[in-house]
Amino acid sequence: MEEQRKYQRFDIQLLASFSGNGAAGGGLVTNLSREGCSIASEEPVRPATSLALRLRLPEQHSPLRVDVAEVQWTGAGGFGLQFIRLRPEEQEQLHRFISVLEASQYN
Repeated sequence: MEEQRKYQRFDIQLLASFSGNGAAGGGLVTNLSREGCSIASEEPVRPATSLALRLRLPEQHSPLRVDVAEVQWTGAGGFGLQFIRLRPEEQEQLHRFISVLEASQYN
């Protein structure tokens, strides 16, 4: 049975960097939702690790900052994050970007 998700996920390619709990590195966001993302990276991370995340959104001067993201799963060449804490302005920036993705999907 396929897992139902609360928010739609979008296939995308965005540069990202992350750090926390002894892990630091970069990768490529391969899918994004309002609550999390998947990152392709060779950097080893462990499930349940909390990381700070920086996402490079198109046409933005500064990266989107996720203060706390928790590793939900790891696999060969990547891992999944759930966004735990974003500042309100960062949350708004993420929601605006997702809204653009939703709108472009139907055009």
